[in-house]
Amino acid sequence: MFSSLDISVLAHATEDENKITKFILEYFGKSLNSKQVETVKTEGHWKNPITRINIILLLFVDEYFGNIMNALITLYGKEELDRYLTNNVDMKGSVYFRLDKQKLCLGKLELSDNDAVRIIFRRKGKFEK
Repeated sequence: MFSSLDISVLAHATEDENKITKFILEYFGKSLNSKQVETVKTEGHWKNPITRINIILLLFVDEYFGNIMNALITLYGKEELDRYLTNNVDMKGSVYFRLDKQKLCLGKLELSDNDAVRIIFRRKGKFEK
C-alpha cells in the first residue's frame, strides 16, 4: 500500500537534535536497516540556528501505518480521525500526519500542528508493487 514513510522535524537551538533523532528512530525501530537520515542546518526568522531532520524509512511502512491509525483511533475515535484524514490525504493517496514532537519523544502519539513531527506515508506509484 505505501512505499515509504517520510519523517521531518525541526530541532531548535535549545533542543538536542541527536536525542530527537534517537527517539524517533527508536519509535520506528523495526526499519533501522532501511533508513536514510539527513540533517540540514538553517536559520530561523531571528537568525537562530535550526536543524531540519529528514528520515526516510522503506520497510514495515504498512505496519507502522496500521499501528499509528489504531493508536489514533483509540485516542480520538474513528469519526474524528476520519474527519482529520479528509483534510490530510492528497490526490495520490499519500497520508499526512503532524504529531506532537514532545509526546513522540516519550513514545506517545498525539496530533498537533505546533512544533510537530511531520509524517508522510507515501502511496506506492502505479509501477510499484
